[in-house]
Amino acid sequence: MERVSQTQVSRQHGLDESSKRFSPGRLVYRWEERASSLLHGLNEQRQHGQLCDVVLVADEQKVPAHRALLAVSSPYFQAMFTLSMREAHQTEVELVGTSYEGLRALVDFLYSGELLLDDGNIEHVLETAHLLQVWHAVDFCCQFLESQVSTDNFLYLQKLSLLYSLERLDAFIDQFVLERFSLLSLSSHFLCHMSASKMAAYLSDERVQQQSEQALLSAALQWLAHVPDRTEHARQLLSHVRFPLMPTAVLAEWALAAVRSLLPPEAGCEPLLEEALNYQACVSGQPLLQSPRSQLRGALERLLLVGGEVSERGDELSAEVWRYEEGGERGGWEVETHLPARRSHHCVVVLGGFLFTTGGSTARDNGGDTASNLLYRYDPRCNTWIQGASMSQRRVDFYLGAVGECLIAVGGRNDAGALSSVEVYHPAEDYWEFVADLPRLTYGHAGSVLNGLVYISGGHDIQIGPYRRNVLSYNPQPGSRSDSWVECPPMLLARGWHCMASLGDRIYALGGSNDHQDSIERFDILDVETFEPRSEQWTLLAPLLRASSEAAVAVLGGCIYVLGGYSWDTLAFSHTTQVFHPDTGHWARGLDLPKHIAGATACVCPVMPLPSSPQVRLRQSRGRGLRKPLRQEQDR
Repeated sequence: MERVSQTQVSRQHGLDESSKRFSPGRLVYRWEERASSLLHGLNEQRQHGQLCDVVLVADEQKVPAHRALLAVSSPYFQAMFTLSMREAHQTEVELVGTSYEGLRALVDFLYSGELLLDDGNIEHVLETAHLLQVWHAVDFCCQFLESQVSTDNFLYLQKLSLLYSLERLDAFIDQFVLERFSLLSLSSHFLCHMSASKMAAYLSDERVQQQSEQALLSAALQWLAHVPDRTEHARQLLSHVRFPLMPTAVLAEWALAAVRSLLPPEAGCEPLLEEALNYQACVSGQPLLQSPRSQLRGALERLLLVGGEVSERGDELSAEVWRYEEGGERGGWEVETHLPARRSHHCVVVLGGFLFTTGGSTARDNGGDTASNLLYRYDPRCNTWIQGASMSQRRVDFYLGAVGECLIAVGGRNDAGALSSVEVYHPAEDYWEFVADLPRLTYGHAGSVLNGLVYISGGHDIQIGPYRRNVLSYNPQPGSRSDSWVECPPMLLARGWHCMASLGDRIYALGGSNDHQDSIERFDILDVETFEPRSEQWTLLAPLLRASSEAAVAVLGGCIYVLGGYSWDTLAFSHTTQVFHPDTGHWARGLDLPKHIAGATACVCPVMPLPSSPQVRLRQSRGRGLRKPLRQEQDR
């Protein structure tokens, strides 16, 4: 009888091939625990001495392991086992320079992913991990040491970070010292063991915690005097002390005497104090004499909103200067300072880190009758105001810009009517001079500076009637000053009481209002357009979200901020912040202003960080106010 194979029977009684139908495509299934399972299995083998192909030796004690796992975990072992070194063929490898305690903890970490650290093994583990180039373990060691930093051990840990090139730990300790510098720098341990390079780095850092520059000078002098032969570092250290920020009396009577009593003339430090004394002697010219030593330590660029008409206060104008803090616990609007006098429809600019404000109205909706010509300068380093030379003419509804080393005031109006005059302020000599007039009377216009040229647009010259599309440019720089203003391509839309801002290589005209030619009824303009001087073309962009006649404008962080304003359609003040993002071409709502306000001005200025505690706030607020003016002048 013929024998039928098992295979034949199976095929005869199996499913037909045509019934094997599957959906097209492939699916991937992942064993999520595979990596941890593999590591766990290798660790069990190691603990039972199974399939281990190398034994590591330290302090005459042995640690079995798998070459493959060591090589993929450490560049050190990768090179040892693959580059034809003799250790590649040895069953036992002695690791000179490592401790058994450190090696055992590190190998356990490679197999388990867990690293046990305490004050007893940290140095052994760090030493071994650094030698064997297990960088994840080194990073965990840094994290552990960061949690242990204190006023008692920071110098030791700082040396440890330098020994092993632990940049993360070194940076953490630097921050620790900077936050406690005024206290730590008084200790004898600090004075004895802190290196010159670190001392110089702390004195130069914007974040260093200090009561004043006098305190930093005192710390530097104590460090220099604590150990003989440190004089060679004197110039390096004292060059980071910001002598110009000290009060004049302190600088002349204490600082100079302290430096002379400790350091010989050949140390080269006295010129630093002489520089500061010259800086303080030229009060009006300080914006042009700025250097790293005269700039505000730890300064923050902040958006400031200055003065204006406040709808909640009836006919009252504002003297508040608000600063905008974005995000964080202190996010929002906070009062930075107060103007010496209430103003609206005035102008502000920033030059050399100082805020200048001039002109404006001393009463609400006066049509120029109470225009001012006073100039004030704010110093955010000490929160003080001084008065400079007054403009030759009173001005309201005008434009003020900063170009090079001067300010320029353009047009406006006063009790005599609209103006075409233009005058330039020279801070170094503290005087104004007239330059080329505008070709026509102009007020209610807007302006901006781009590439050293002053641009103004729109506005008009009479109380009623349509506004203009005209755009003019002028170069006020000495030596290149032209005799007249130059006509530029006009805007696409006529407007007045609008804003202008420069960002990148473009000028933006934003919002404003106009009068209907037939009815002389005022209406809002939400349109925004941009001008590129190279192509001499105006282009319409996304319109504003809300009406913004008589609004404030500033550029911060690559965005244009339009703040507050007034709507002629609704007859209402605004507290809206509108932010234009040029990369997307869209507008967004920012944080609302503290008040509904129009006729305010805005700028971006370096200011002191907000105090972190009520005690600091109280200390910093003492003694602030209006300093003695350069000139006692009344509005003329």
